[in-house]
Amino acid sequence: ASCSCPDLEKFINFASRFHPSITFTWSISDTSLPFLNLSVSISVNRLSTNIHYKPTDSHSYLDYSSSHPTPCKDSIPFSQLLRLRRICSDDATFQNGASKMCSFFLNRDFPPTVVDRALNCVRSISR
Repeated sequence: ASCSCPDLEKFINFASRFHPSITFTWSISDTSLPFLNLSVSISVNRLSTNIHYKPTDSHSYLDYSSSHPTPCKDSIPFSQLLRLRRICSDDATFQNGASKMCSFFLNRDFPPTVVDRALNCVRSISR
């Protein structure tokens, strides 16, 4: 089914007023669409995916000085970078997102060696 942009906005406003405890967050775009933790866009007649962070995401990963076991803390950058690798549909998008994500971990006092090791390991994994 298709409809005009004003009709779509009218429907979303109707759905948002259906029940007072339900509020929809939405965006309308001709080029990309955020869905859960990814952004889907059309690029050269194919779908491209990238990571999507909500505006309220503070990137507050576990601080490295916490009392968690070291192997637990060391696995967080790897697991998050692997998630990013699987979400991003091309290497350039992954590299850009990985650079940002590494800075999030460095801001949480993760040792650069832990972050670099995780990044190098994930780079060797195909999507």
